This record gives sequence, C-alpha cells and structure tokens, in this order.
Amino acid sequence: MRTGIFGGTFNPVHCGHLICARFILEQCFLDRIIFIPSKRPVHKHIEEDVSPEERYHMMECAIEGEQDFFASRIEIDRATDSYTIFTVNEMKAMYPDDDFFLLVGADSYNELQTWREYTTLLRMVTLVVMRRPGDELANSHISLKEASVIFAENPRIDISSSMIRERVVRGLSIRNMVPPAVEEYICAKGLYRSWTKK
Repeated sequence: MRTGIFGGTFNPVHCGHLICARFILEQCFLDRIIFIPSKRPVHKHIEEDVSPEERYHMMECAIEGEQDFFASRIEIDRATDSYTIFTVNEMKAMYPDDDFFLLVGADSYNELQTWREYTTLLRMVTLVVMRRPGDELANSHISLKEASVIFAENPRIDISSSMIRERVVRGLSIRNMVPPAVEEYICAKGLYRSWTKK
C-alpha cells in the first residue's frame, strides 16, 4: 500500500490542508493519507489554550466520511517529543509492507537539515514537497542522489492556521476556510478566542 504521512500542528486543520492532501493523493497515486497532529513539535510553538486532544478531535471532524483520509494518535499519545524519525519508524513497524510518502511544506523542506537523523529519514520515505503562496525552495543541503523527492503541483491556497485563529479573535467568519464540523467545534468550545499573536 502507498501511504502518505501528513504531520503538523493542525491548529486548526483547514480546507487548504485537505485540498492539498487530495491533490497529493491523486498525483502520487496514494492509497491513503494519514494525518498526524503533533503533540509537542520540536521546531514550532503551539498555543497552550488548545490541547492536543482538541486538535486531534478537529482533525477527526475534518475527515469524517473520507474513505482515504485517516487520523492517527501516534504523536498525541507519545510521551516524548515529536521527532518525525520516531513516527516513521513506528509507522513502518505497524505497516511493514507499505511504501511511505512524507508530505512536508516548502518551509519544512528548507529546514530539513535541522531535523533529527534527516539523512536516515530520507532513505526511509519518499519526500513530497508542497508549496504555498510566496514559498521558495532553497535547500542545498539535500542530495537528491540519495533521496527520493517529489515537488508537488498542489494548488497554492492562501489560508493558514494563524489566519483562522486571528479571524476568530476578531469575531470574523471562518466559513469556507475550515470544514463545517471544525467551525462548529471551534464555536462550541470557544477555541482561539483568547489567542494572541506572538
């Protein structure tokens, strides 16, 4: 089986995530994509007013009814930090016959040399690099001779999680930016209302 791994904070998951994932599923002929919300990402701060459980639940809401999208608790339930190499090792142990495709944004690709055991990671997966508006690919540290890298032709959707959070604080609508079930959950739980941009 050809399995995509799409990790991130998903704080919150939005329609841009899902649209790009759908394009990658088709372009790379994947059988499924597993979304993995991070618990404590090493390279990124997560606002403390939204718990890992709430971010995971929003992901479940977002992909409900999707037959080829799945959510995993593998990092949410991990006691240690969320290093991608740990996640890929665990996924390979769980699904030993799968071929894995790791979906990353251009920003993560440009910083890949700072990731733990990144050269080992690149031998374990096919890297799929997605772009957003304004992103530039500028990583000369990765030898494409030793790695399998796909530069995706995904749509460049100018939606970000920080934009969603900021709009909630300002009392603006997030309709059509997040799936309806995610919007309902954010409203019902009162998430992001106290968020302050850092």
